[in-house]
Amino acid sequence: MSVFTRRRLLQGAAAAGAAGIGLSTAGKFAGWAAAKPEPLILKTAGIAAQLMAGAPTKNVLTYGEAGPPPVIRMKKGKPFAARLVNGIDDPTTIHWHGIRVPNKMDGVPFMSQPYVYQGDHFDYAFAPPDAGTFWYHPHCNTLEQMGHGLTGVIVVENPNDPAFDAEVALNLRDWRLGDDGQFIAQFRPRDAARSGTYGTVRTANWLDQPQYDAPAGGLVRLRAAITDVTRIYGFRVDGAE
Repeated sequence: MSVFTRRRLLQGAAAAGAAGIGLSTAGKFAGWAAAKPEPLILKTAGIAAQLMAGAPTKNVLTYGEAGPPPVIRMKKGKPFAARLVNGIDDPTTIHWHGIRVPNKMDGVPFMSQPYVYQGDHFDYAFAPPDAGTFWYHPHCNTLEQMGHGLTGVIVVENPNDPAFDAEVALNLRDWRLGDDGQFIAQFRPRDAARSGTYGTVRTANWLDQPQYDAPAGGLVRLRAAITDVTRIYGFRVDGAE
């Protein structure tokens, strides 16, 4: 026959409470672990790219191994993570242009984070509070790094948006290239009193007048990000107001 004493009763209550706390805490941390996404790896690199007719342009900068920087997709209010790995000689960072991020994630060296030197990395993590179209670029030696290609498009998706039949994201920019297809000086002093030094070759997604398919009569979302160093663009859609 079991005899219940005050001491045994308190011991049982303490054990039950400890078990409850352990289960509750484990569940909470498991939820946090599940919510943390794998970081998107963005490694800077210098490549040769076909930006105009003729010889490929040397020392074009991108994130990845080939082609323009990727379109980065996030979801409004959901955790996002990226790891910047620097594979070029210049120190660099990533600034998430237009996105309201915590200050330490803003990518401005000596103000919100240290330089990321060649061979080093930096981890970014935030939850974008707003949906829309944005862009990303470095805040280090920007005239050279952005002028040589380190600009990409960000899409922050809203789960409440209507469904579209097609979506096209355009990275609009120009390049300072000579007739041989190679880079020329990114800045001319005489242009400082004007509106800046324009490029000589315009591209969309690093292509000359690309064409994209969409279903006839379909609802198409066009996302355009001007990632240029200087040029201001005017838009029109032929056959529409």
